[in-house]
Amino acid sequence: MISVAGSLLFLLSVSLSAQDSTFVLSTTDPAYRAPAFIGNGAFSLVSSPLGTAPALSFAAGVYDHAPDDVPRIVALPAWNAIDVSDDAGSLNGTTPGSNVLRSYRQTLDLYNGLLHTTYDWVHGARHTAVEVTAFVSRADAELAVVRLQLVPREAGRVTVRFGLQAWPPPRRLPLARLEKSDPAWTLAAVWYPGYLVPTTTDSVSILARAEGGTTDVAVAEQLTWSARLSKLEQRGAEIAFDARAGEPVVLTKLVGVASSRDGPDPLARARAAVRRAAERGFRVLQAEHAAAWHRLWETDVVVEGDPALQRVIHTMLFYLLASARENSGSSIPPMGLSSAGYYGHVFWDADTWMFPALLLLHPDITRSTVTFRARALPVAQRNARANGFRGAMYPWESDELGEETTPRFAWQNATSENHVTGDVALAQWQYYLASGDSAWLAREGYPVIRATADFWVSRATYDSAAGRYDIRNIVSVDEGLIGIGNDAYTNAVARRNLEIAVAASRRLNRASDPRWARTAALLYIPYDSLEQYHPTYEGAPPAKRGSVVPLLAYPLGLPMTDRAKRNDLDAAVRRLVTEGTGAMMTTTLYPVIAAELGDQALVDTLLPISYRGHLRPPFDALAETPENDAVNFVTGAGGFLQQIVYGYSGLRLDETGFRRAFRPMLPSRIRRLVLRNVSVRGQRYDIVVDHDSARFVPR
Repeated sequence: MISVAGSLLFLLSVSLSAQDSTFVLSTTDPAYRAPAFIGNGAFSLVSSPLGTAPALSFAAGVYDHAPDDVPRIVALPAWNAIDVSDDAGSLNGTTPGSNVLRSYRQTLDLYNGLLHTTYDWVHGARHTAVEVTAFVSRADAELAVVRLQLVPREAGRVTVRFGLQAWPPPRRLPLARLEKSDPAWTLAAVWYPGYLVPTTTDSVSILARAEGGTTDVAVAEQLTWSARLSKLEQRGAEIAFDARAGEPVVLTKLVGVASSRDGPDPLARARAAVRRAAERGFRVLQAEHAAAWHRLWETDVVVEGDPALQRVIHTMLFYLLASARENSGSSIPPMGLSSAGYYGHVFWDADTWMFPALLLLHPDITRSTVTFRARALPVAQRNARANGFRGAMYPWESDELGEETTPRFAWQNATSENHVTGDVALAQWQYYLASGDSAWLAREGYPVIRATADFWVSRATYDSAAGRYDIRNIVSVDEGLIGIGNDAYTNAVARRNLEIAVAASRRLNRASDPRWARTAALLYIPYDSLEQYHPTYEGAPPAKRGSVVPLLAYPLGLPMTDRAKRNDLDAAVRRLVTEGTGAMMTTTLYPVIAAELGDQALVDTLLPISYRGHLRPPFDALAETPENDAVNFVTGAGGFLQQIVYGYSGLRLDETGFRRAFRPMLPSRIRRLVLRNVSVRGQRYDIVVDHDSARFVPR
């Protein structure tokens, strides 16, 4: 009876999301290459074709610190695995591409936050229907659930193993000291996860410590079953029973995950999470989890007229939300919680690409991003002193502590790709503009803004002959440009940082350092007044007119004429046509500028270019570039969503809140855009965009 009720609950949840197919992605191919992932912002689960095989899982803010290597986000012990075996074979020993799996379907239900897998397992003379439902609870940050239903056609003895599996230590590269990268390296050889060293284990729990670090992680589990099993035997994390032909067997694996980052005694907390879950039961746990996702989806980006685009938008939002959580104090790596891509480090991707996309939609979640940088301020101040500067110098690549963690072979980025410091300050100010929270600004945001402004004062040098400030020896956003002077983006974000410091001081009735305004006013930003465009850096030849300078218009908002804005964008688009899109970052923002310019044809042209080549089937995972399969690149999701929220709408944040900066412009394939239930300074609105008008409808 319980098993039937569980199935009915699942069917009900699927029917709810099926009312809008843009929340559902599925595949009938068990040999797919690009996995999905689900998560609650605290930890995740990467999809596996069988749904029962050991799969990767990552916890936000948990990194190892092994000697000679860079810190890495760790892989949690494989907690999802449930292996089934009988006299004809083992389920997890099945090759997904073989004909052993029939009637296969795996579905990612975005609305309910579920991964659901069904197939017939046909092996030897045995035939078993398999159904797997997995979720990482959005309602309980320390809980995950895997439910397995088996319906054997033949009677016989069945063994189920459900233990936790610790991953072996990786084969490490000494990236903390290698001066050069090796072109022969594959992504798998470089982007391996960090390692947890087990310290206490039993059949149903593991306590482990991140190698070389101080963070402890605990995983505990319990298996329950819904029906009386014949001749049941249990030994640790294994049960055996006699299955009856045609009779469903439902097994539910409850998993607790806790780390010392979030409180003492993680093993006790993980076990407590499992006990709580067992008392509540699967139906309640799934309902609470789904309800938490439904509350998130009350805020949405809705486009009318293009269901395929709407599905992409929902998928991007889902992966971002699966990687972030309110009150966590953690930021988001470029691949979110989907992999150890880029070692799980935090880049400017978090502040400039992902944060603004979610700011108006989920300000409580994005607050974690700015809190992470505020918490790391003392480390950034120490980093500035170590490099001979004042104020705060934020790292190019950051671990969970805010320390500089760039591999040695790219160390020039750590010392000279300084624009990240301005990007951090801009995100702090944007959070204030959206929230209007002066108390937060005084307590957390302003110390970051002030210290980063002090950095730029010490980083810039005054040229008395030219009567200006310069910033020399920079690595550009276009990272192939090393050791240049007066990089356009770096100088523009530095000026913005300094101006923000003055504005924040004024808002808090505090005295600003007069050097901030003086340096901002005299800081040189390269500009060709004859041709009216911004060179990528001072002295750059026309052939070096780059892909980056459109960012001066958005997100930096550097004052310029429409002619200059147009020339910068046109040069970048020409380069896009000849060289391709590269990483899914800068090009996602070009439509924002095209919309500002009122160029409908360019908006229509750029929209598909900015995302289609990056989609990987079957779950719309975003590849970093059109040529690689480095997924899931949630940085790109953030950039693409900004295109919609700040481009098509014509809206901008300022010190009054949200303003209509220019006439809205929708791509021709979209009839209407609704930014549903967005938050501006504590007030919630539906922002409805019809062609060239935008309406604020109070909630």
